[in-house]
Amino acid sequence: MKRFHQLFLFAQLMLIASIVVTSLAPVQAEVSEDKKEETCWEHEQGISKKLKVHLDFYYELLAEKYAPNEIEQWKEIRVERDLLQKKLKEAKQRGELENGQAVDKSWLDKHAELQKAFNNAIEKRDDEQLKTILPQMFDQYAELNSLFKQRLNLNKLS
Repeated sequence: MKRFHQLFLFAQLMLIASIVVTSLAPVQAEVSEDKKEETCWEHEQGISKKLKVHLDFYYELLAEKYAPNEIEQWKEIRVERDLLQKKLKEAKQRGELENGQAVDKSWLDKHAELQKAFNNAIEKRDDEQLKTILPQMFDQYAELNSLFKQRLNLNKLS
């Protein structure tokens, strides 16, 4: 029985030691500048299909309440975005697209600013601010669609 108790204590010490070592180990290297620029883009690209459906519906509900004149525009932007993303993915799989960003730094900066303002308006439940920001967001997503089109058209020219 004494031997069993010693083995049990030894196993507990090893478990605690492994937890301490893994918790103190560096988790991730510092994010490079390129990765920082891509985070907003990854926000859009890295979203799973299931979550994307929820976000699209969320924007539609917000548009119904705060920008009823923009609902049809949002629906068109969303359908076009999904089609363009599908075409970009297919072109990438065929090896027709070079690695690189479809979105430039200026768009990412504007997107980050607008997302920050949008999040603040949502947190504060500021109806007036949401009424002005929501159409701007839809315009920005329309601009993103045009950037996607440019990337696809550049691919066809070369």
